[in-house]
Amino acid sequence: MSEIHADHFGRQFPSKYSPEEYKYMPATSTLFAFVGGVFASLSSVGAKLAVVSGEETASASVSMAVQQALSGASAGTVAVVSRALLVAFVGACNFLMWLFFTKALRYGDSTARVMMVQTVSNFAATALLGVRLFGDALSLRWWCGASLIAVGLVFLQTEEKAVGYVSEASDGSTETQTDKLDTKKTS
Repeated sequence: MSEIHADHFGRQFPSKYSPEEYKYMPATSTLFAFVGGVFASLSSVGAKLAVVSGEETASASVSMAVQQALSGASAGTVAVVSRALLVAFVGACNFLMWLFFTKALRYGDSTARVMMVQTVSNFAATALLGVRLFGDALSLRWWCGASLIAVGLVFLQTEEKAVGYVSEASDGSTETQTDKLDTKKTS
């Protein structure tokens, strides 16, 4: 196994503080945030499959696959193994969600923008998977709630205006300073 040297580590895992070729990459950040949101949605679907039981659910498909793999196993064993596989799936999806989220933060310029893309993709994927796998109906209340969350995330994303301060110097001139630390002196 090769050792990781400091200079090799910087090339292997670049960050936005690395050399010039690894500057802010908005398309990469957005892609990572989107994929992270999809994995978050898959995690919630896996959790629902792990706790829902029934003949007509997707968890029955997992149980059938486990029963074929473990031919001759009792129904209790099949149920335990299939739920353990689904719990492992949830853990893997959560791991991948956090991996892609932190990568999106690394390459993004704004935490709010990354959070907005990931949350919106999570909602969209959850809605699509819920309708497709579970036959969920998306009510007007769901659409209103999702819209309010999206609007709130857009408000978080908008850039804050700088707050200005005016002070008077001993020579009678005024000085204006904003949070962005640009100072203008007028007389």
